[in-house]
Amino acid sequence: MLCILLTGASHAYQADYKEMIEKYGQVPEAILEPPVEETIAREKSSLLNRIFGSNSGRYSIQARTKACYANQRIALGAIEMYNMDNATMYKNLVYSDIADSSGLLVTGKYLRSPLYQVEPGCHLRSYGDLSDTGIIYCDYHGCLPEDRDGLRAAAGYTPKAHASGNNSDNTMVLVLIVLGVLAVGVMIILHNVLPKAPSS
Repeated sequence: MLCILLTGASHAYQADYKEMIEKYGQVPEAILEPPVEETIAREKSSLLNRIFGSNSGRYSIQARTKACYANQRIALGAIEMYNMDNATMYKNLVYSDIADSSGLLVTGKYLRSPLYQVEPGCHLRSYGDLSDTGIIYCDYHGCLPEDRDGLRAAAGYTPKAHASGNNSDNTMVLVLIVLGVLAVGVMIILHNVLPKAPSS
Protein backbone atom coordinates (compact mmCIF):
# COMPACT_ATOMS: atom_id res chain seq x y z
CA MET A 1 0.00 0.00 0.00
CA LEU A 2 2.84 2.37 0.91
CA CYS A 3 4.50 1.75 -2.48
CA ILE A 4 1.28 2.69 -4.28
CA LEU A 5 1.03 5.94 -2.29
CA LEU A 6 4.68 6.83 -2.94
CA THR A 7 4.34 6.09 -6.66
CA GLY A 8 1.21 8.25 -6.86
CA ALA A 9 2.95 11.09 -5.01
CA SER A 10 5.96 10.99 -7.33
CA HIS A 11 3.70 11.10 -10.40
CA ALA A 12 1.83 14.08 -8.96
CA TYR A 13 5.06 16.17 -8.93
CA GLN A 14 6.36 15.12 -12.36
CA ALA A 15 6.14 17.68 -15.11
CA ASP A 16 3.90 16.86 -18.07
CA TYR A 17 6.43 17.50 -20.81
CA LYS A 18 4.00 17.01 -23.71
CA GLU A 19 1.72 19.64 -22.20
CA MET A 20 4.71 21.97 -21.72
CA ILE A 21 5.63 21.69 -25.40
CA GLU A 22 2.03 22.31 -26.50
CA LYS A 23 1.75 25.30 -24.17
CA TYR A 24 5.16 26.97 -24.64
CA GLY A 25 6.21 25.90 -28.12
CA GLN A 26 9.38 24.41 -29.50
CA VAL A 27 11.98 23.26 -26.99
CA PRO A 28 15.25 25.26 -27.26
CA GLU A 29 18.18 23.47 -28.88
CA ALA A 30 20.31 24.11 -25.76
CA ILE A 31 17.96 21.81 -23.82
CA LEU A 32 17.71 19.02 -26.39
CA GLU A 33 21.36 19.04 -27.46
CA PRO A 34 23.54 20.99 -25.00
CA PRO A 35 26.91 22.04 -26.48
CA VAL A 36 28.73 20.54 -23.48
CA GLU A 37 27.84 17.01 -24.69
CA GLU A 38 29.85 17.56 -27.88
CA THR A 39 32.76 18.89 -25.81
CA ILE A 40 32.72 15.80 -23.58
CA ALA A 41 32.58 13.51 -26.64
CA ARG A 42 35.57 15.32 -28.20
CA GLU A 43 37.49 15.08 -24.92
CA LYS A 44 36.82 11.32 -24.69
CA SER A 45 38.16 10.72 -28.19
CA SER A 46 41.15 13.09 -28.06
CA LEU A 47 44.58 11.83 -29.01
CA LEU A 48 46.08 12.46 -25.57
CA ASN A 49 43.19 10.62 -23.93
CA ARG A 50 43.69 7.65 -26.24
CA ILE A 51 47.47 7.56 -25.74
CA PHE A 52 47.72 8.28 -22.02
CA GLY A 53 44.22 7.40 -20.83
CA SER A 54 43.88 10.83 -19.23
CA ASN A 55 40.34 11.66 -18.09
CA SER A 56 41.13 14.81 -16.13
CA GLY A 57 39.76 17.17 -18.79
CA ARG A 58 36.52 15.24 -19.04
CA TYR A 59 36.15 15.14 -15.27
CA SER A 60 36.64 18.90 -14.95
CA ILE A 61 33.98 19.47 -17.64
CA GLN A 62 31.60 17.17 -15.78
CA ALA A 63 32.34 18.97 -12.49
CA ARG A 64 31.52 22.35 -14.06
CA THR A 65 28.33 20.86 -15.53
CA LYS A 66 27.26 19.63 -12.08
CA ALA A 67 28.02 23.07 -10.63
CA CYS A 68 25.76 24.61 -13.28
CA TYR A 69 23.01 22.12 -12.41
CA ALA A 70 23.38 23.14 -8.76
CA ASN A 71 22.98 26.80 -9.77
CA GLN A 72 19.83 25.86 -11.69
CA ARG A 73 18.36 24.11 -8.64
CA ILE A 74 19.25 27.02 -6.36
CA ALA A 75 17.69 29.55 -8.75
CA LEU A 76 14.54 27.46 -9.07
CA GLY A 77 14.27 27.14 -5.29
CA ALA A 78 14.68 30.92 -4.85
CA ILE A 79 11.97 31.55 -7.46
CA GLU A 80 9.61 29.08 -5.75
CA MET A 81 10.15 30.86 -2.42
CA TYR A 82 9.55 34.24 -4.09
CA ASN A 83 6.30 32.98 -5.64
CA MET A 84 5.08 31.69 -2.26
CA ASP A 85 5.71 35.07 -0.61
CA ASN A 86 4.42 37.44 -3.31
CA ALA A 87 1.12 37.95 -5.11
CA THR A 88 2.89 38.86 -8.36
CA MET A 89 4.30 35.62 -9.71
CA TYR A 90 7.84 35.36 -11.08
CA LYS A 91 7.26 33.67 -14.45
CA ASN A 92 10.35 34.20 -16.64
CA LEU A 93 13.94 34.18 -15.50
CA VAL A 94 15.83 37.44 -15.84
CA TYR A 95 19.51 36.52 -15.50
CA SER A 96 20.43 39.73 -13.69
CA ASP A 97 17.92 38.87 -10.93
CA ILE A 98 20.12 35.97 -9.85
CA ALA A 99 23.59 37.04 -11.06
CA ASP A 100 23.82 40.68 -9.88
CA SER A 101 24.06 41.88 -6.31
CA SER A 102 21.25 44.36 -7.09
CA GLY A 103 19.06 41.61 -8.61
CA LEU A 104 15.48 41.06 -7.42
CA LEU A 105 16.08 37.65 -5.85
CA VAL A 106 19.33 38.75 -4.18
CA THR A 107 17.97 42.01 -2.71
CA GLY A 108 14.81 40.18 -1.64
CA LYS A 109 17.05 37.74 0.32
CA TYR A 110 15.86 34.71 -1.65
CA LEU A 111 19.51 34.17 -2.55
CA ARG A 112 22.33 34.79 -0.05
CA SER A 113 24.61 36.04 -2.80
CA PRO A 114 24.51 36.31 -6.58
CA LEU A 115 25.02 33.02 -8.42
CA TYR A 116 28.42 32.81 -10.07
CA GLN A 117 28.91 32.00 -13.72
CA VAL A 118 30.49 28.54 -13.91
CA GLU A 119 31.96 29.11 -17.39
CA PRO A 120 31.95 32.04 -19.82
CA GLY A 121 29.14 30.52 -21.95
CA CYS A 122 27.06 29.58 -18.91
CA HIS A 123 23.95 31.79 -19.05
CA LEU A 124 20.74 30.67 -17.32
CA ARG A 125 17.36 31.06 -19.04
CA SER A 126 13.85 29.73 -18.53
CA TYR A 127 11.54 27.66 -20.69
CA GLY A 128 7.89 27.87 -19.80
CA ASP A 129 6.17 29.60 -16.90
CA LEU A 130 8.26 29.27 -13.73
CA SER A 131 5.18 29.78 -11.57
CA ASP A 132 3.65 26.71 -13.20
CA THR A 133 5.69 23.99 -14.94
CA GLY A 134 8.65 25.91 -16.35
CA ILE A 135 12.27 24.84 -16.11
CA ILE A 136 15.61 26.64 -15.95
CA TYR A 137 18.35 25.74 -18.41
CA CYS A 138 21.80 26.93 -19.42
CA ASP A 139 22.90 27.91 -22.93
CA TYR A 140 25.98 25.67 -22.61
CA HIS A 141 25.17 22.89 -20.10
CA GLY A 142 21.47 22.44 -20.89
CA CYS A 143 18.97 21.59 -18.16
CA LEU A 144 18.79 18.96 -15.45
CA PRO A 145 19.09 15.45 -16.95
CA GLU A 146 15.60 14.32 -15.88
CA ASP A 147 14.01 17.36 -17.57
CA ARG A 148 16.20 16.97 -20.66
CA ASP A 149 15.29 13.30 -21.04
CA GLY A 150 11.57 14.00 -20.47
CA LEU A 151 11.51 16.83 -23.02
CA ARG A 152 13.46 14.75 -25.54
CA ALA A 153 10.97 11.91 -25.20
CA ALA A 154 7.94 14.21 -25.38
CA ALA A 155 9.31 16.00 -28.45
CA GLY A 156 10.27 12.70 -30.11
CA TYR A 157 13.85 13.95 -30.35
CA THR A 158 16.72 11.54 -30.91
CA PRO A 159 20.07 12.85 -29.63
CA LYS A 160 22.76 13.37 -32.26
CA ALA A 161 25.43 10.72 -32.40
CA HIS A 162 28.67 12.40 -31.42
CA ALA A 163 31.74 11.49 -33.45
CA SER A 164 33.94 9.00 -31.65
CA GLY A 165 37.04 10.58 -33.08
CA ASN A 166 37.99 13.35 -35.40
CA ASN A 167 40.27 13.34 -38.43
CA SER A 168 42.78 15.81 -36.99
CA ASP A 169 43.72 13.29 -34.27
CA ASN A 170 44.25 10.55 -36.85
CA THR A 171 46.27 12.92 -39.03
CA MET A 172 48.42 13.81 -36.04
CA VAL A 173 49.21 10.14 -35.40
CA LEU A 174 50.16 9.68 -39.05
CA VAL A 175 52.43 12.76 -38.97
CA LEU A 176 54.16 11.51 -35.81
CA ILE A 177 54.79 8.08 -37.38
CA VAL A 178 56.23 9.63 -40.57
CA LEU A 179 58.48 11.97 -38.56
CA GLY A 180 59.70 9.03 -36.47
CA VAL A 181 60.57 7.00 -39.57
CA LEU A 182 62.37 10.00 -41.10
CA ALA A 183 64.36 10.58 -37.90
CA VAL A 184 65.50 6.95 -37.85
CA GLY A 185 66.48 7.20 -41.56
CA VAL A 186 68.53 10.35 -40.96
CA MET A 187 70.33 8.67 -38.04
CA ILE A 188 71.21 5.64 -40.21
CA ILE A 189 72.55 7.86 -43.01
CA LEU A 190 74.63 9.95 -40.58
CA HIS A 191 75.98 6.78 -39.01
CA ASN A 192 77.17 5.51 -42.39
CA VAL A 193 78.51 8.88 -43.65
CA LEU A 194 80.36 10.19 -40.60
CA PRO A 195 83.85 8.78 -40.06
CA LYS A 196 84.24 6.27 -37.34
CA ALA A 197 86.24 7.22 -34.28
CA PRO A 198 89.68 5.60 -34.21
CA SER A 199 89.96 2.73 -31.77
CA SER A 200 92.43 3.29 -29.02
